Parts: sequence; structure tokens; C-alpha cells
Amino acid sequence: MAKKRTSPTLWWRRLIQTISLLIFLYLFLQTAFHTDNVTDAPLTLFFDLDPLVMLTVWIGGHAVVSALLLSFITLGVTLLFGRWFCGWICPFGTIHNYFTSRRRSKSKEKIKTGSYSVRQKTKYYLLVIILVAAFVGPNLAGWLDPFSFLYRSLATAVFPAVNAGLQGLFGWTYEVDPMGLSAVSEPVYRLLRKYFLTLEQPHYYWSMLFGALFGVVIALNYFRNRFWCRYICPLGALLGIVGKNPIVRLNVDPDKINTRIQ
Repeated sequence: MAKKRTSPTLWWRRLIQTISLLIFLYLFLQTAFHTDNVTDAPLTLFFDLDPLVMLTVWIGGHAVVSALLLSFITLGVTLLFGRWFCGWICPFGTIHNYFTSRRRSKSKEKIKTGSYSVRQKTKYYLLVIILVAAFVGPNLAGWLDPFSFLYRSLATAVFPAVNAGLQGLFGWTYEVDPMGLSAVSEPVYRLLRKYFLTLEQPHYYWSMLFGALFGVVIALNYFRNRFWCRYICPLGALLGIVGKNPIVRLNVDPDKINTRIQ
């Protein structure tokens, strides 16, 4: 059987997804490392591009921070190309795409589990609840917006766990010095301390809860393709409404799809 070729469009998509995720992680580390310092990095870039954040801020406060006007770029391109933001830019979507791709299943089974389900309407109900809540008072977007959820999970659970694990590992290597490894580990540790690790271990209330929720959301990709994106994400629901009838459409040849999965 001939090896399936990957289209140039898919390669470009993967490249842009990877770059977007790396930018998000870089900006996140700036907030973790430069907590008391001034940085020129646009720390809120992804939140400023998020039209759900802009909408809930406007509904709740009847005013919009000027930086959030960048979200009109997201809306404008969504009107033109459809939900490009979800598939090309969103770093949380990139994470879900990766874990979905790790599923060991046949192509036909992947297509079956990735097909439309009426349960996908759930995210639209969640979007309505979030907008109504913003009108009455509570800002639920801070819990279910993909950037908020990802940032909160990284800040309260994932990063503290990784930081504690690496600090403990390098500390043990320095004290025990098995086979003289400290000569190698210490330069690596100094490099990580400069750009990644924090000297004081961060602790947060509810970190176990956020860590468990993040783990469950990631694990659900093994049961259903991109579970968060399809059933939960309110930003995806909003962009789905805006980009329902895009000006530019991508035509798919069903004969070629059938040939690939046979």
C-alpha cells in the first residue's frame, strides 16, 4: 500500500499551530518568571484576540478596553474564512488536536467518532448561559473560555508541578551526585533557572482541582475527537455562529476521501 502523503495545507496548518502554541507558552512564562519585573511582551495578546472576552466585558461593564478591539480581527477573518481561528491559531485547540492524533484507531473509526453529533449543540447552550450570566453579574467566561481555562490550568497546576519536579530532581542530583552527573546537571539547571524555573515554588488554592479538570479534559480526547472543541468551547460556538456561512469556502472531494480510508 502506498504511503499516504500529507498535503502542503496540513503542513502549513501544523506549523502555524505549533508557532501559536509556542507563543502562548512563551507569554505564559513571562508572567511566571517576570512577576515583579517589567516586560515588553504583549502578555494579553490571545485574550485581546478573543471576541468572547470582548463580548462579556462589554455586556457586563458596557465598555470595552481598547486592546480588546483586536478581537474584531478574529471576527473579520472568521466571517471571511470560517472558524480558521479554532483550527489554525487556538493553542488549546492545538493541544487537543495532538492528543486526538495519539489515538490508535483505524481511519474509518476516527471518521465515525469525529462525525457530527447533536450533543455538539451543548457548547451553544453554554455560550448562552455565559452571555446571560455576564448580563446579570457573574463572569463565567473566566472559567470556560479556552484561553482562561488553559492559562488557569498551567498557572495553578501544570507549571507548579513541573517546577517542583525539576527542582527536586536537580536538587537530588546536586546533593547525591550520582556518577558525577552534577557537572552536567548544574549548567542545565542554571539555564532553566534563567528562562523557565522559579526559585520560589508557587502554591495555589484549588490547584488539585484545576489539575484534575485539565487532565480529564485532555483524557476525553481519547474517547471523542477534540472533545472540548466539539462539546464545551463557548468561543468555538461564538465563532461557529459568526463563520457559519464564510465568504471563502474549502471544497472537499468526497471521492478522494473515500479512496484514502479504504
